[in-house]
Amino acid sequence: MNELEKKLETIEQQLQLISSNQSSIFGNTISPRSDEIDLRELFSILWQGKWWVIGVTLLFAVVGIFYAKSLPNMYKSEGIYAPAQKQGGAGGLGDQLGGLASFAGVNLGGGKSNDIDQAIALVTSWPFLERIIEVHDLKPLIMGVEAWNHEAGELIWDDEIYDPVNKKWLRVPANGKGAEPSSFEVYSVLRNMLSVGFDSQTNMLNVTIEYYSPTIAKDWVALIVAELNDAFRVRDMSESKKNIEYLEKKISETSVTEMQAVFYGMIEAQMKTLMLAEVEEQYLIKQVIQPKIPEVKSQPKRALICVLFVILGGFVALSFVLVRGFWLKSGKVRIA
Repeated sequence: MNELEKKLETIEQQLQLISSNQSSIFGNTISPRSDEIDLRELFSILWQGKWWVIGVTLLFAVVGIFYAKSLPNMYKSEGIYAPAQKQGGAGGLGDQLGGLASFAGVNLGGGKSNDIDQAIALVTSWPFLERIIEVHDLKPLIMGVEAWNHEAGELIWDDEIYDPVNKKWLRVPANGKGAEPSSFEVYSVLRNMLSVGFDSQTNMLNVTIEYYSPTIAKDWVALIVAELNDAFRVRDMSESKKNIEYLEKKISETSVTEMQAVFYGMIEAQMKTLMLAEVEEQYLIKQVIQPKIPEVKSQPKRALICVLFVILGGFVALSFVLVRGFWLKSGKVRIA
C-alpha cells in the first residue's frame, strides 16, 4: 500500500511540473495586456503619420484627376443583325439531294449557322480588316487621330504622327519600324476598337465599334457589315458559277435521262443562289437594329479612375507610414 501511494505521489508531482511548465511557456507569449499595447502602438504610428497619409493620398488624387482629364473621349456605336434567310436557294435541294451532290462533286451550300461562325472568324481576321483599311484608306484615321472636338465636330490629329494637310507620316521610327505604321500595327489598333458577338439564344449578331468620333464609329459599323455581306456574296457567286459549269459538263457526259433531270434540278438550285447573291445586298446578315450616332461617351470612366487613384494613394501612404513607424521603433530598441 505504501508503494502504491509513493507511485501516485510521483505521478502527481510530474503532472504538476508539466502543468507549471505549460503555464509559464504560454503565459510569456500570449497576454491580453501585450495585445492592447500592440494595438495602441499601431494607432499611435498611424496618428503620428497622419499628415503623410493625407498628403500622399491628395497627391495621388490630383494625379488621377489630371490623368483622367488627359484621356480622350471614346464613343461606341452598335448594330444588331440576324442571319438572312436565303429564299429559293440551294439549301432545300441540298437536303434532298445531298448524297448525290456530294457524289457528283458539287457543293450546294446551306449551313447558315456554319456561315455565321465563319463570319465571326472572318470579320476579326487580319486579311479581312487589312483589305477594308486599304480600300477605304482608313490608316490615317486609325493611327493619326488623338481625339475628337465635340463642339467643332471635327477630328484632332496627332501632329507628331500624321500631317493631314500634306498626307505625310511624321512618326519617329522605333524598333526598326518605319514612319508609316505597318499593316499589322493598324490591324491591331482597329481590332481593339471592334467587338463582334453572337447570341445563340436570340440568334442575333452584334457588331460594335468604339472610336473618337461618334459619326465615324457609326459609319464603320455599317461599312464592316457591308464588306462582310459582300465577301460571302462573292464567295457564293463564284461557287455557284463553278458548280453550274461542272453540272453542264456532267449533263453532256451522260445519256441517262433520269440523271440529266437530276443535274438540271441542281443547276436550277445553283441559278437561284446566283440570282439571289447578285440582287441581295444584305446577303448573309440583315439589319435588325441599325447603328446610331452615340451622344454619350463610353470611355473613359473618369470618376472611377479618380476613385481608384485615391484608393491606391491611401494604400501606399498607409503602407509607408506603418513600415516607417515599425522600422524606427525597432531601431530605437536596438540602440537602447
